[in-house]
Amino acid sequence: MKKLFVRILLNMIAIWVAAYLIAGISYPSISALFFAAVIFAVVNAIVKPILVIISFPLTLLTLGLFLLVINGITVEITALFTGLHTATFMSSIQAGIIIAISNWFLYKVFNKSLK
Repeated sequence: MKKLFVRILLNMIAIWVAAYLIAGISYPSISALFFAAVIFAVVNAIVKPILVIISFPLTLLTLGLFLLVINGITVEITALFTGLHTATFMSSIQAGIIIAISNWFLYKVFNKSLK
């Protein structure tokens, strides 16, 4: 349970960083940010692997760059079900990149608390 809460908290920080750096991403409250982090974790666990498998030929054709579009789609799906606001699909792609980089960095820093 602690591991799940830490992962959701790290997702929440990553989404906050993306909203801070990108003008097209915003959230109405801290509770909406927490809910967006929970939904984002669920979307990444269930929907993203399906999208990666379905779009494998296109990802192979673009040498992996289509994965950036898939990250944007996951941000858009999260925004659809939460209070997260995205101005354009391009801002969702940028947010997906920043969230991925932020999560990678945060997981490296807090790796001992996740074990």
